Amino acid sequence: MRYFHGGAPGLRPGDLIEPQPLGKGAHLVDGCPTCEARKTGQQLSTDELDPSMVYVTTDREYARLYASGYPRGALYVVDPVGELTPAPDPVPSWGCSAARVTAVYDAYVVMTERQLRKLQRRFEQAALSG
Repeated sequence: MRYFHGGAPGLRPGDLIEPQPLGKGAHLVDGCPTCEARKTGQQLSTDELDPSMVYVTTDREYARLYASGYPRGALYVVDPVGELTPAPDPVPSWGCSAARVTAVYDAYVVMTERQLRKLQRRFEQAALSG
């Protein structure tokens, strides 16, 4: 199975992606209430993702959406490290203790507003039907 992770740029094959603790400021999506709370060391009650895990998915476009939220974000093919725990996402996704980059699929993910809206609608519909 092929796993993807969308996130911070600059990783290379062999690099290990590890969880970013709350308050470290690594969640950089401006205006995102969840990201803003995590930057200050808090977690919203509506934030179902465990900040002590790295998240991977088999849906490349879902990972691309996450990558686009970072300044110059990247899309990676990864191997999960540790046990996979199902994530509360609308697509097949799992949390794990870390993930090792096996390939850089797209070093610089850029999406237009139209592309973003289209993907957001797709995943919102998946959440409603799931």
